[in-house]
Amino acid sequence: MMAAVTDNNKERIRQWGRALDGDIALRYATTGHAVDERFRAFVDLVADLAPRVRAKKDGDAMVSRPTLFIGSRVGYQALPLDRELEPFLAALGDDSAFADRISPDDRQRLLQLRAPALVKVYITPHCPYCPTTVSILLGLAACSDQVRVTVIDGELFVDTAQKDRISAAPTVILDDRFRWTGSVDASELVTLMLDRDPADLGADALRGMIEAGNAEGVAGMMAERGVIFPAFIDLLIHPRWSVRLGAMVSFEILAESDPGLAGGVVEPLVAFFADVDDGVKGDLIHVLGESGNKMALPFLTTVASGDYDDEVQIAADEAIEKLK
Repeated sequence: MMAAVTDNNKERIRQWGRALDGDIALRYATTGHAVDERFRAFVDLVADLAPRVRAKKDGDAMVSRPTLFIGSRVGYQALPLDRELEPFLAALGDDSAFADRISPDDRQRLLQLRAPALVKVYITPHCPYCPTTVSILLGLAACSDQVRVTVIDGELFVDTAQKDRISAAPTVILDDRFRWTGSVDASELVTLMLDRDPADLGADALRGMIEAGNAEGVAGMMAERGVIFPAFIDLLIHPRWSVRLGAMVSFEILAESDPGLAGGVVEPLVAFFADVDDGVKGDLIHVLGESGNKMALPFLTTVASGDYDDEVQIAADEAIEKLK
């Protein structure tokens, strides 16, 4: 169960709820984690104290820890109480609540972002500086649909904090590559977001683009850089079919616009083939057929005549015909 919520926290939620202009949904996801029930209890508490809030469980969210969602750009893997309650409620009630924390110049520069910027911020419940940092990041997310923010309680999810080598709060991490501990400057963050090499983007960032309907943008970035991004291969071999489907759509766009570059997919996909299940194997074979690279033919011939599932062999036969 969730730890006891103070009367002060409850009253702040009630007052916030009374000021709401309309109904809002508080989406949440559980993952089978030991603290799932604490997140459910928090959502139920907010919905009980603020009747205009509707609790909505999201069974399709691709998260590895229980999460509270604010719109499509912000996720809390934390129970926002005490110091963290105010920014959480403000953003839940108005997802543009902290836009004024970002300068007009930086807001204009954020319009240039072409790829999602995935920002994690580690907090702790009693950190005096964390709410200010969280508010700045919420402001960035409010100003750009490319900025995605995840707030993580490093004391609640100790293993995750250890994996990210967190030693202090707040710690901000951009794209799992760049980090700041302590105060963070919004202008510096925006500059780094704009200066990133798209080839270094992670699978989550590329998936975010595709799921937002920008499969063509992913293909365009690879064509512009003249390289198939390593993280894109991760999407093509992803265990979730919907993720692979989006990546295949992007690949087909690339194959039409830059056939030579698309042909470079053969070697990495062949290297992963033995390690994936039959459903993924069939999709990889489809991509090989779409690659236009005849160097895939010997491998496909081996699969078509080998000891594989019937559907995999049929896919190999179809890919061979496509490449002939």
